[in-house]
Amino acid sequence: MPSLPTVDVNLFVYNGAATVGAAIESVLAQTWPALTLTLIDDGSTDGTAAILAAFASQHPHIRLKRNRRNGGAIANFQRALWFGDADFVMPKSGDDLIAPDFVAQTMAVLLDNSACAMCHAAGLIFTGVADVRGLYPPEHRLSATGENRVARARHVMARYTTSPSFWGVYRRDAVDRLSRIRYRAGWDHALLAELALYGEIRHVAEPLYWRRDGGKPVANLARASTERGSRGLPVADPFTEPHWQTPLLTTAFAHLEIFAVSHVTDSERTALMRAVPDIFRARWLPALRQEVAALRGALPKLLETARVLPRLDAIWSARGLEDLLHVVTILLPEEELSEARHQVGALAEAARRKSQHPSEEAA
Repeated sequence: MPSLPTVDVNLFVYNGAATVGAAIESVLAQTWPALTLTLIDDGSTDGTAAILAAFASQHPHIRLKRNRRNGGAIANFQRALWFGDADFVMPKSGDDLIAPDFVAQTMAVLLDNSACAMCHAAGLIFTGVADVRGLYPPEHRLSATGENRVARARHVMARYTTSPSFWGVYRRDAVDRLSRIRYRAGWDHALLAELALYGEIRHVAEPLYWRRDGGKPVANLARASTERGSRGLPVADPFTEPHWQTPLLTTAFAHLEIFAVSHVTDSERTALMRAVPDIFRARWLPALRQEVAALRGALPKLLETARVLPRLDAIWSARGLEDLLHVVTILLPEEELSEARHQVGALAEAARRKSQHPSEEAA
């Protein structure tokens, strides 16, 4: 009888002492026998490390890794995809739970469909006391199937909304083709859209993924998706890219960045790049316009603050604003931003003309 392929479950957690024990137990309860579990402590400062160490001491097959400093969700999801040598990998959070047959059912789909790059399951929302609050609607599941990879990516862009369709079992051959994860709001959207280029994304209709409390506010996720935010640094300073203030525009930009370097033909790349504004406008045009309106309102204060900064700070701040206005032009070409572009350009030019010597600036 042939041996079953191994699934690496890479569970990462930061200060999750209240929930990580239950998350680990839900992995240990899996009916799929060929399973390895790696616990990644992201520099926790509460009792998480002790809990992980206790599980590792009781289960010799558990591998334990500890980051000396907190790196944030993006860095740890990247590590989760890179760790291990199995043919299938499952990144896992320290909050949510999975049903005992989650891996078995998703692996059945993956093994029956050799072109499938990832399989997830339907999800439900529960509270900390295990009360079920509701099911995610069927339209939140992904079925990016068929031979046309541009069509598969378009399906993901048009449908992906919530994390139950993100936390699945991934085929490592497809994962190895993915671009490095960028620090952008909507990085998970862009990752799944690129994954669909390298294989199908399917789902199990049974709610086997149990999401604790329904997730976090979008604004919090956007801040945490900046590299500074993920490192625990303040996001409101001149050296922080301002994209976190416009999460939907930034999510669209993340797709453009990914598609520009994806392993596809030139014609497919062109089709993908053109699909981004069309799909995002169809899904979220009112919200995109609200983000632009908020940016217009915030711009005078941002410019006023940047004008009095030292040369390097001002140039860096202007660069971030120029990039953001460029994204608006791509997504919403009907928005009149010529005056805003002129003001940001004038800021950058004025900053360039400042003394290049810090001692002279201080004087």
